[in-house]
Amino acid sequence: MTDRGVLLLRADADRAVAWARRGLVAVHVVPQEGGWVVVCPLGERSEAPPPYDGALTALLARPVPRRLCPALGVAVVGERLILNVVAPAIRPRRLWLAWEPGVGLVRPGTLPITTVATLAAAVGQPNKAPTTDLAARVLRDGRGTADQVLTDLLRALDVPGAQFVSGDSHAGTQPHAVAVIPERQDVSRFERRTREDHRWHEESQR
Repeated sequence: MTDRGVLLLRADADRAVAWARRGLVAVHVVPQEGGWVVVCPLGERSEAPPPYDGALTALLARPVPRRLCPALGVAVVGERLILNVVAPAIRPRRLWLAWEPGVGLVRPGTLPITTVATLAAAVGQPNKAPTTDLAARVLRDGRGTADQVLTDLLRALDVPGAQFVSGDSHAGTQPHAVAVIPERQDVSRFERRTREDHRWHEESQR
């Protein structure tokens, strides 16, 4: 099954559209209740060449400016649920959690990890012990599927968007959804930068 996911931004939709236009991934930007905007990849491939051509990976790894934070990335990768969060700090930093069926929370490889309490606080539920406790119980329980756990988690955090990951709703058919295609000049700038980095790496190894 193809990996599925979205990026949630608590931001003005016009700002989210402008940010998406400067990226590498064609997306739908869908305003939601509570000040959230869901950013959904339009396809499986980004506008960049390999190894940066995975749309979902490129979207969820892209730096998010503070004015678009908090940002919550969610993805179902195989049977795993992968989460990342960027809090609205002076220097926003992406932190990760992973859930696996039959286990619950697991380490997300070598990625920098966060806690459920930090996740809850970042997306707008600070100092709400019942909410944090419920989110923690959802993620520490290994029962269910990634889609079920994601739905339960976002409900506990009062965050929208699970239906776009599960496929129950399609972003392009939603009211006020905007399709955004990256600007070619920004893609070309990224390609030039990666070529220069690659050349520098090759020369430094000689």
